[in-house]
Amino acid sequence: MSVSNINPIFMINKRYNSLSKSEKRVAEYIQKHMDEAVVLTLQGLAKKCDTSDATVLRFCRSLGYIGYADFKISLVPELLRTGKKVYLEVYKKDGTGDIKEGLKQNFVNQAESTLNNCNIKTLCSLALKISKANKVIIIGLGGSAGVAQIFCDSLSSLGIFSSFLHDRSIIQNVAPMLKAPDVLVGISHSGETEEVISAIKTAREYGAITIGITNFSPSGLADAAQFPLLTVVPSNLLGSYSCQARISQLVILELILYEISKLLKSDYSKLNSK
Repeated sequence: MSVSNINPIFMINKRYNSLSKSEKRVAEYIQKHMDEAVVLTLQGLAKKCDTSDATVLRFCRSLGYIGYADFKISLVPELLRTGKKVYLEVYKKDGTGDIKEGLKQNFVNQAESTLNNCNIKTLCSLALKISKANKVIIIGLGGSAGVAQIFCDSLSSLGIFSSFLHDRSIIQNVAPMLKAPDVLVGISHSGETEEVISAIKTAREYGAITIGITNFSPSGLADAAQFPLLTVVPSNLLGSYSCQARISQLVILELILYEISKLLKSDYSKLNSK
């Protein structure tokens, strides 16, 4: 049986005595505050437990999970069994509780918050860098891989050479091959996807322009990227597995695409005027 199918609290109790002192603090916090832990970043949980990011990661792996995101998603079924809701209460415009109107308003508020959080000068600068890049590589795992592919396809339609990667080993092999003015875009809702963080760090060391899209700062990705871009998605039990995270990521990328299209249109106009 896969560890992901086993109650995580059962796994904590089973292996508690083999944990280090600092790992036991993590275990105890999760046992008491599981509903809070599921929406915390790796760094956030480490801070709550007065320990290091590495300790939290070791704790997850000692239970048999691949990483922190894998462990967090295993908490969701257990929380649902206790009656927790996956999402925050749907916004109600009036007393009718119309779910369609409520969801629409939630998504509008989320998009507006994400756009308001963006620095337009930074996005314009990044659009220029992407339009002038030799190569643009977009990376992401899980749901972020889908967003990476959409952005890659959009860039290709504008005539910009780009590739998206979602294979862990290929991502690690490609990162050292990038250099200025190449651009590497890393996408991770939690900001704690190890492969994405590692690739961003490596590419930046070799001179590539690095962009990180995440919902959390501080986080590993926000700290590693030269240009961190933050979405504003309310916490819910599904975290990065929620469609809400993808919509906000696409909002930021759509704005960058808009600025790129303006630059390309200007370049074409200059060429035609000669």
